[in-house]
Amino acid sequence: MVGIVIVSHSHELAIGVCELARQMAGGQPIPIIPAGGTDEGEIGTSLEKVSQALETAFAQAEDVLVLADLGSAVMVTQMAREFLPPERHAHVYLSNAPLVEGAIAAVVAAAGGGDLASVRQAAEGAQNIPKIPSEEPPAETEEPVSVPTDEPPLPTASVEVQVINPTGLHARPAALFVRTAMRFHSRITVQNVTHRRPPANAKSMMDVASRGTAMQGETIRIVAQGEDAAEAVAALRQLVTEGFGEISTPMPPPPSSTPEPDIGPATPPERALPSQLQGIPASEGIAIAPAFPYRPFQPTIERRTVADVEAEIARLHTALRQAQQELSAIQEEVAAHDEDVARIFEFQRMLLEDQAVVSTIEEEIRRSAINAEVAVERAIGAWVSRFAELDETMQLRAADVQDVGRRLIRVLMGHEEQAPLSDISEPVIVVAQDLTPSDTARLDRTKVAGLCTAMGGTTSHVAILARMWGLPAVVGAGDAVLRIPAGTPLVIDGQSGHIEIAPPARVIRAYQRQAERQARCQVEALRHAAEPATTPDGRTVEVVANVGDVASAQEALRQGAEGIGLLRTEFLYLDRPALPTEEEQVAVYRAIAQVMGERPVIVRTLDIGGDKPLPSVPRPAEANPALGVRAIRLSRQHPDLLRVQLRAILQAGVGRNLKVMFPLVATMEELEWAFSILRAAEEELRAADVSHVGRESIEVGIMIETPAAAMMADVLASAVDFFSIGSNDLTQYTLACDRGNERLGALFDPLDPAVLRLISRTIQAAHAANKWVGVCGEMAGQRLAIPILLGMGLDEFSMTPAVIPAAKALIRALDTAQARRIADHVLTLPTADEVRQYVTAELDRLEA
Repeated sequence: MVGIVIVSHSHELAIGVCELARQMAGGQPIPIIPAGGTDEGEIGTSLEKVSQALETAFAQAEDVLVLADLGSAVMVTQMAREFLPPERHAHVYLSNAPLVEGAIAAVVAAAGGGDLASVRQAAEGAQNIPKIPSEEPPAETEEPVSVPTDEPPLPTASVEVQVINPTGLHARPAALFVRTAMRFHSRITVQNVTHRRPPANAKSMMDVASRGTAMQGETIRIVAQGEDAAEAVAALRQLVTEGFGEISTPMPPPPSSTPEPDIGPATPPERALPSQLQGIPASEGIAIAPAFPYRPFQPTIERRTVADVEAEIARLHTALRQAQQELSAIQEEVAAHDEDVARIFEFQRMLLEDQAVVSTIEEEIRRSAINAEVAVERAIGAWVSRFAELDETMQLRAADVQDVGRRLIRVLMGHEEQAPLSDISEPVIVVAQDLTPSDTARLDRTKVAGLCTAMGGTTSHVAILARMWGLPAVVGAGDAVLRIPAGTPLVIDGQSGHIEIAPPARVIRAYQRQAERQARCQVEALRHAAEPATTPDGRTVEVVANVGDVASAQEALRQGAEGIGLLRTEFLYLDRPALPTEEEQVAVYRAIAQVMGERPVIVRTLDIGGDKPLPSVPRPAEANPALGVRAIRLSRQHPDLLRVQLRAILQAGVGRNLKVMFPLVATMEELEWAFSILRAAEEELRAADVSHVGRESIEVGIMIETPAAAMMADVLASAVDFFSIGSNDLTQYTLACDRGNERLGALFDPLDPAVLRLISRTIQAAHAANKWVGVCGEMAGQRLAIPILLGMGLDEFSMTPAVIPAAKALIRALDTAQARRIADHVLTLPTADEVRQYVTAELDRLEA
């Protein structure tokens, strides 16, 4: 194996190049080691960093290719090489290849099994990439591979195939294409037939990247010449037609004869199992696959009195170290294919290193003289309660805290970790009581067709992650799902929440057709994701994204977002001992605004309450934090929090399209107070001669999250520029239903007529005052809610980035008059179930 070291003057650049290149490795464990910046993190190069990177690479590979940017990076690398043992000198090569292109080409070649010479050749070939002119002369439709005239011609095979995956033959798909081609001896070319480009060498990453690329919907020709030409073309054709793994397709129904008998469960259940169950729809899509029952570790903890508390604390620290080691190993395993998801385990490991958490457990052991397992359960339970009733991001944090507590208890009890869900060998529907972040993060998403849980609601971490990953999911289905035997054929419908258990073949076929239709619609929606959401009669609405950082903003753009309708700022404040500085906030807001360009970015001010820990802001515990000091109410008790944040937003808004949004405003008096802090922040910046935007050039709005705000919308509208309806909290407060309570999951429904009537009232009041209205809660991206909101006159839909293409496609299919008729009718219906049935029938007719 060949390892790769990236040496740069910039720490961030070295890491960025490694991350980009690692994505091209296709899951192969190619060592790609960054060595950037000085030891102090400044611009420059460090002999110690380069030496350490070489040692790390040699620990995993026999040979090492080094790419350096310029000047001292080259000299420092040469010096580091000299410090290596003489026997290693021949196994290190310092290439003059371009840093980014060379790294990508080298990784693809290494992942294909190339030796040092071939990896070096691939990297250095990247600096001779031919540029493609905007108007290319017609190319020959096929470039035969020449053979000596005195030898018989080699077997030749070719195929033309359409590229169907969303990203086309670019980046990771191109890398996968090249790695597959390298498995064969034949000479292989790939040609973009649609644009009549010259054929490219299919075994050269940079040749494919420069001449062989193709967008979704374009046609490519694959030609192979050699003894294994037919096998090569077949393998590459399959790769393309399956969308390079980017398009998930349901498992085909099991073969059956005609007439097709009904399929029953493989093993009769101990008790009568119904053929159908109803759960809570959590993530849209249809999954058809065998059941895979999963039983995570559930500790039974007995309380013991300990005589030697210090010995018990020592036992705790031994368990902490083991748990940290496990999390580090899992993080490395997951990072090989998804670095973003791997950060879950970094957060969990940091929790076990956090002195505030550890001290709480130690104090519990000393105070009560109890065993460490009970102390962990109590301490972790207290931390979980601080996160459990918050927005989606914080609910994931609550699940992480609980997950890490279970891990620590398991270690203390001496139990081995059970086999992870990454060990699944065939496409299945995972069925469980619930799934922890550790479980879900280690899922092999190529082998999991869908998720089905007994517990949970639309805001549970399983539902959130399933939507983020595009996995169909049904939650809150009750304990009956836990009796489904392994291997039982299942169908789950993530839109209706319907579960079919061992259905007849005709039912499977019907769902199969529906799933295939949805897959085609998804591909088509992705093709048009960047286009505006305009109804057939010419009405255009904004479709924007809910994001929490730069990475999610970038993902939003890729999915066709026209701006950010909700920028959550809580990530700047949580899990840290000190509050973020004004300068830090300015930098973050500017970075996100930079990603979005001229598109609007609505910055929600701090939405933290008594259930979110802020170490720098001591607050008493509250019996009911959801109805306590949170959001704008916390800001009133600590006005400097809001003043500093508003100063940062006003500075970051210079030259950008930033807007301000205050959360949980229930009264006009609260709104007037918030405006007074905004004016004070602006006056301070003006007095200090700091560049900023003024109130006259920045829009200011509020979130409508309580029945009080909805009822007073006509009064509040006169003072703001816009409303954004937070449907999650509005549903919770309207129905007096704790959205985090697993037992009330079925009651928490934004399609309840009471919620819909408050939304309609809010939109009407805003429009009467010539103000625009958005929805930034979960319902904005739901298929059944979109026609209702469009018919009510909603101006802006803000949602999770992954659902934007489908939402836009649905809006483009709905005539305004038709949507208005749907909205008017649902406001007359008495129950959420009837609303759901009616809208489903209307959309089925539309799509027929």
